[in-house]
Amino acid sequence: MTPRPERAVPPPAPEGLRAVLAAVLDDLVFPARRWQVLTAGDLYGVDTTTRRLLELLPERRYGSLAEIAAVVTAVLAGRPVAAVGQAPPPPSPRVAPRRGPSPVAGRPAVRTPGRRPVPSTPVA
Repeated sequence: MTPRPERAVPPPAPEGLRAVLAAVLDDLVFPARRWQVLTAGDLYGVDTTTRRLLELLPERRYGSLAEIAAVVTAVLAGRPVAAVGQAPPPPSPRVAPRRGPSPVAGRPAVRTPGRRPVPSTPVA
């Protein structure tokens, strides 16, 4: 028995690609990393063609579904992926202002017994 030749399925057009990705990545929270996009596709149960398209994504953070579709389209067209915008870095956490009396220049800070000072460097 001869093996059946593998049929090459052409990738969907950019409009169709976005619709397919919208159905697959509907529950994904953005910004998302590449592994999160692939995991969401696996959990959805994507077909082989869509899975291969998602595997083309470079390792980085994606800010929206439109960005993922644009990157896949750029990769399929042979354009550089760097031309497609990246998601901004996540916002840094806000630091609450210090409460209590502020030390006055020339006078040492008064320590309350039983309380330890808050470390100024991160503790591992």
